[in-house]
Parts: sequence; C-alpha cells; structure tokens
Amino acid sequence: MKVSVEKLATSEAVLDVELSWDELEKASDKAYRKLVQKVDVQGFRRGKAPRSLLERKLGKEYIYQEGLDELITETYRNAVKEHELNPITRPELEAPVLELGQPYHFSLKVPIITPVVLGDYSSLHFDREEADVTSEEVEQELESMRARQTTWHEVERPADYDDRVTVDLKLTVEEQSISDLKDNPFELTRERYGMFSGMDEHIVGMQVGESKEFTTVLPEDYNNEKLAGKEAHYAVTLHKVEVKEVPELNDALVSTLTDGQYDNLEDLRKAISDNILESKQRRIRDELREKVLNAVIEQSQITLHPLLIHEEAEEMLHQLSHLLEQQHMSMDQYLLMTRKTREEYLKDIEPEAEKRVKRELVLDQVANQKEIGILPEEVEAIFRAYEQAGQTLPRSDAQIRSIAVNYRREKAISRLIELTTDPDPIAEAEASIENAEVAALASETVNADDTVSIENAENAETEDSHGQVDDEVHETDDTPVDVVE
Repeated sequence: MKVSVEKLATSEAVLDVELSWDELEKASDKAYRKLVQKVDVQGFRRGKAPRSLLERKLGKEYIYQEGLDELITETYRNAVKEHELNPITRPELEAPVLELGQPYHFSLKVPIITPVVLGDYSSLHFDREEADVTSEEVEQELESMRARQTTWHEVERPADYDDRVTVDLKLTVEEQSISDLKDNPFELTRERYGMFSGMDEHIVGMQVGESKEFTTVLPEDYNNEKLAGKEAHYAVTLHKVEVKEVPELNDALVSTLTDGQYDNLEDLRKAISDNILESKQRRIRDELREKVLNAVIEQSQITLHPLLIHEEAEEMLHQLSHLLEQQHMSMDQYLLMTRKTREEYLKDIEPEAEKRVKRELVLDQVANQKEIGILPEEVEAIFRAYEQAGQTLPRSDAQIRSIAVNYRREKAISRLIELTTDPDPIAEAEASIENAEVAALASETVNADDTVSIENAENAETEDSHGQVDDEVHETDDTPVDVVE
C-alpha cells in the first residue's frame, strides 16, 4: 500500500492511496469472515458457509466492495493518526469502480484544522492600569440610590419644569399623524432632543383640564430626513400634574436603601467605594485580557477553513435560540423583528464567529506550547462551585470536556498575562477561576453582544399602517413612548 498525504494551503489535506490486488484479496477475505457471521445460507449454520456459496448469494463484487470499504476507512484512520491531522468533517472520497484482478487507486480530501504558528509573544509588554475611586463617584452613586426612592404627589397648580405631567398628546406633521397618545406620563425638562424638542416650554404653565395647540419645528439634524426641519403641530390636553419628593439622605434612609445591612452613611459610602473599586478592577482585568490576547492573535499565523467559521456561526445561532426560548420567543420571531433571514443573520455574525475561532485556536496552541493541563480535581471544583451557587451541571462526558477545554484556555490566558505584564497585586488566579466557571457552560450561553442584539431587536424599527418607521422610540426615560414616524 502506498499512501501520500498533502496538506494544502486551503486548510485541507489530500490522501492518495494505491492498493495492490493482493491487498484487496486480503481485505475481501476479512470481509467474507465478517459477512458469513451475519448472512444465512441455506444448509449451513451461520459462520460455516463456504465463500463460494456466500459469493453466489451476495455477489462476488459485493464481498470485494465490502473489503475495499473497510480498507478505505482503516487507511484514512491510520493516516489521520500518523500525520496528526485534525479533521473538521467527514472526508470527500474520490473512488473509481472496482475492477476485479486490478490494483486500485483512491483519494480522500478532508478539511482540517491547521495548527496555529505563534509569534514571539514573550516580547510583548503591557502596563497594568491602576484603579481608584473618587469621592465624586461615591456621592453620585449615593444620589442615584436616593433618587430611586423618589415619590410623586399630585398638586393643583400650573405645570412647571421637573414636574411629571399626564397628557393626551397628538402630534402631526403636514397633516400626517405621527403620534396619538392617551394618558401618557412624562417629566417636563428644559433640555429635550429629537422629535419632541421645544414641546416642554409650551406645556409649562398649563392648568389641569386645559387643552392647547401649538407648533414647533423639528431639528434640521433630525435623523429622519423626511421630517427634519418641518413644522410639528401639537394638540395637548393636561390631565394631571405631579411634583417629585426626594427623601433626605440620612442614616434612616441608608437603612431603608440597604434593607438594614448598613445603618449609617459612612458605612454605606465605604461599601459603595469598595463595589466601585471592584468593578473597575474587574473591567481593567477584562480589558487587559482582551488587549493581550488580541496582540498574540495579531502576531500568529492562522489559516482557517471556511467550514470552521460557518460551524461557529451555527453554534452562536444555536446558543441564541436557547436564550430566546427562555424569553418565550422563537428564532423565527426574532428574525422577523430584525428583518433578516436565517442566512442573512449567519452572514452578519461571521466576523464574530471568525474572531471566536481564532481566539480558541491560539489559546489551544499556547496551552500546548506551555504544556498546560487540567487535573480532575480542578474540574470537580468547578462542578462544586456551580452546585454551591444553586446550579447543578450535568456530569456528562460532553459537559466535562467543555469545562476542561474552557478552563485550559483560561489558564492559557492567565499565562499570557503573566508573561506580558508586571505582577498583579490582585491574584490573577482568582479572575481566571471566575472566568473559567463562566466559560464552562459556553455551549449553553451567549455573549454580551448577543444579548445586546436581542434588546435591539425588541426596540427594532416597526411599521405602522402608513408605512412610516419608528426610529426614535426612547429619547429619554420620560419621553412619550407611543411614537410612530
């Protein structure tokens, strides 16, 4: 048997195999011994029928073909092992019709994962950013917590800025109805941008029960060019005026805000400062990880077969469908909201899929180069961590492999950071374990970008009966929300 293996620049391998007739004869004998155990031949117990009678029953060519098929499979497996190939999918077989008594030639073409060639990442160096917290940041968070305790009380006086008003509001542009709201509450503000700019000053001073019509001009830079710069006619009826009451920031409020966890302002300020600091440190670590990994990827020579990117995009779509199911939404509904076909969505996420594949291949190669391994007790520790968090993972072989692979990659990232930065005063191992636990369920979760895309889809542009597009639903939290342009 002559076997040659050629690795192509297209991230494929071609196996050319030449078989002698003697090898085909031996393969057919092996096939006969298997078949005779399975096929009933009249007058003989299974396994006892002579080959000539089995050939008469099945056909001589059938037995030779069975032997050839087995030989092709065995040859392919041996070549993959010997040449350290990593196939992505099943090979494509080019095999002529078998002619009895003649030597045989066949070829196999298979997409493979081409090993990454890493650059000199030890020459890289990155400075660590220091995290600090200012008193202004703490006070700003305190004020936000206080503001969330705001209550509203109805008053009998004309509307003023910072009041919350409830109105019926009809907005038309060139006799086309843009918005028709009923009992819509929002806060009056001195600064409002977009379609409703200039509206508040006309409502200030109105009395409950009063109706008023007025005209504004939409901004010249408004994002809907068909409406930009045109007059907007309002018809408003005021139903309610409310004034906000913000509680005094004192120890009593602290106890309320924290459900008794803290009973004075200084303790709460310390806790807020610690939380802000921890958040900043986590952000700095995450940004450093990305910076280091992107630099290592940039240095590396990576050849990807398109099938790898397609499969990763399909996996991302599969992960998204699981998240949608948890939100009681089907993939078809999501695609309808985003106004994309399945194929268009897959095409859109291909760049992110390619980025993911490169990331994984580079980290695997770093782990191989640095001989990074995962111990059984480390995998067990992650299982226990999930159990303590109230989430029991299935202990299937697939889940164990997923945890081991992702944790190994996390170790590779930590090693890269050790090699390219100064020592971290905060133990990097803690961050690595935390990230490994998150990564362990990669097959069941989606990344932040996917979540954002869902939120965007829920606020996606929709068409009304006039075919106009809502491209500015939420200018602020207090902007009228039932808007159709």
